[in-house]
Amino acid sequence: MAGDSEPGFSAIARDHAMYPRHLGPPQSWGGRARITGPCGDTMEFWITVEDGCVKRVWFTTDGCGSSLACGSMATTLCRGRQVGEAKEIAPADILRALGGIPAESEHCALLAAGTLRAACENAGAATE
Repeated sequence: MAGDSEPGFSAIARDHAMYPRHLGPPQSWGGRARITGPCGDTMEFWITVEDGCVKRVWFTTDGCGSSLACGSMATTLCRGRQVGEAKEIAPADILRALGGIPAESEHCALLAAGTLRAACENAGAATE
């Protein structure tokens, strides 16, 4: 991961990349999605929904520190939200919350938002 002198990473982004929240596959879940982005990074999200609300969420990625930071922030932003709200988390929301990652890595936020949205949709299909 980027060192303290790496340009473009905010302190928040660096923290999420070095200490990602909600990392790793769970024992059980209600919705799941796995997407490989055009850069070759793969991200996977799992969510548990109760009463229409995202109660638990996990992710993995085989990507770089920016992928870790974006996946981690996406899980942080969606926990406790209604599934419909979680599906609407946009790449700009993730980037704003992180406070800055290198411009060439901003596509990682698109991958995180898209994979989260797909997991939410999968959870909705599972409960219908």
